[in-house]
Amino acid sequence: MNPTEEISRLINLEYSDKPEWIARLFGITLGSVLLAQLTHKSPVLLWCVGFALAHLVYYLFLRSNLKSATMRELRIAQTLFLVVLISFVWAPAWMVAQDSRAVSLAGAGLFGCVLVYLIRRNDVSLYVIVSEIVVIWATMTCVLIKVLPDFNGLVSRIGLVVCWMALVSYFAQSMLQSRALKLAEQQARDNASQAQKLAAVGQMAGGVAHDFNNHLTVISGSLELYDDLEDPKGRADCLDAARTAADQAALIVNELLLFARRTPIRLVNLEANAPLIDIDLLARRLLSRDVEMTVGFLQHLTCVQADRRQIVTALLNLIVNANDAMPRGGTVIVRAGLVTISAPLNVAGGHSLQRGRYVSYDVRDTGEGIPAEHLALVVEPFFTTKPEGKGTGLGLAMVLSIAQGLGGGVLIRSGARGTTVSVLLPQVECKEVVGSDGADT
Repeated sequence: MNPTEEISRLINLEYSDKPEWIARLFGITLGSVLLAQLTHKSPVLLWCVGFALAHLVYYLFLRSNLKSATMRELRIAQTLFLVVLISFVWAPAWMVAQDSRAVSLAGAGLFGCVLVYLIRRNDVSLYVIVSEIVVIWATMTCVLIKVLPDFNGLVSRIGLVVCWMALVSYFAQSMLQSRALKLAEQQARDNASQAQKLAAVGQMAGGVAHDFNNHLTVISGSLELYDDLEDPKGRADCLDAARTAADQAALIVNELLLFARRTPIRLVNLEANAPLIDIDLLARRLLSRDVEMTVGFLQHLTCVQADRRQIVTALLNLIVNANDAMPRGGTVIVRAGLVTISAPLNVAGGHSLQRGRYVSYDVRDTGEGIPAEHLALVVEPFFTTKPEGKGTGLGLAMVLSIAQGLGGGVLIRSGARGTTVSVLLPQVECKEVVGSDGADT
C-alpha cells in the first residue's frame, strides 16, 4: 500500500463531497440540540462538539501529509479515523438504550447508517478493518449489557443475544468480503495494466530491434575502424561514436525495463537539482553536433520524493525527443522550477493535478512542434511520429508512467516555435535529503 496514495484516497473519501459533509455536520448538530431537549440531558450536546473536533484534527493531519507520507503517518491517520468513528457512534448506541421508543428507533437508524458507511468506505488495511469491527462489537456489547435486563424470560434474552451475534458476524463478514473483492479488483487492474504494457512492448518489438541493431552496427563499425586507423584524433572519434551508440542502446533497454516496471524503485527525499547534475554530464553525448543544451538549476534547496534514476531516465528520453525534433540544429533548454497550482490542472493522459506546490522539470526544444491532432496521442505507448527504425514510441509513455507513479503528471505545450514537456512532481519537505552532493546515483 502506498501511504501517500492512501492518504489522498482518505481525504477524497471524507471531504470531496462538500454538500454531503455539510449536511452531515448540520444534521448531527441539529440532532444534538433536539436530543438534548427531548431527553433533558445537556451532555448530549458534546456529541456534535466532539465529532467536529475529531474531524478537524483528522482533516488537518491528512492535509499536512497529502504530498508525502510514511507508513507511520498513514497508521496515525487510520487511528485518527477510529477516533472520529468513536466520537460519532457512542451517541446512537446511547440512544438505542433509552426508554423512549422514538429515541431508541432513531438511534438504531443512525447505527445502521454507520454500518453501511463503513462497508462503503472500501478499506483494505487489515488494521483498519479489524479495528472497525472491534469498535462496533464493543459498542454493541455495551448496548446489549444495558438493555438485556429489560427483557423478561430466558427465550427473549437468548433471542436478543442471537440477533446481536448475527448482526456483528454479518457485519464482520461483509467488511472482510469487501476487502477481498477490493484487493481482487486491484490485482486484476494491475494485471491488466501490466498486460497492456507488455502488449505495447510486443507491438514495438520491430522498432526496438531495428534501433538496437543500428546501435550495434555503429559500435561494431566504429571499433573495426578504430583498428584500421593510426591517427589519434580519428581513433578518439571512433570511440566517441561507439560510446554514444552504447549509451543510446542502454537508453532503449532502460525504456523497456522502466515501462514494464521491472527496474527496482527507491523513493527518497531527493534534492531536486540532483538529477540535473547527472543530465548535465550524460545528455550532451546524446545530442547532435548542431544542437546545444543549457541546464538551469533551482537556486534554493528544494526536494521531491522520487527515485533519482527514474527522473534522469525520463529527462534523457525527453532530451532525445527534443534532439530528434531539430534535425537542422537548435537549442535544448533543461531547467527545474517551482510551480504553484491553485486549481486542479488537466495534464497528459486524462489526469489532473490537485492544488499545491510542484517542482517542474522542463525540457524545451526549438523545433517545429507537435501537430495539434497528435498532442493527445503522443503519450500512448505505441504511438510515435518518427519513421520506422527511428524511435520505439516508448519515450513519452514511459515518462508519463514515471510521473504518475511519483504522484505527479506531464504537461505538454507545443507550437510553431518548439515544444516544452514538463514533468511535475509534488514538492516535499527537505528532511533526510539525498543527492544534494550529486554522489547518489
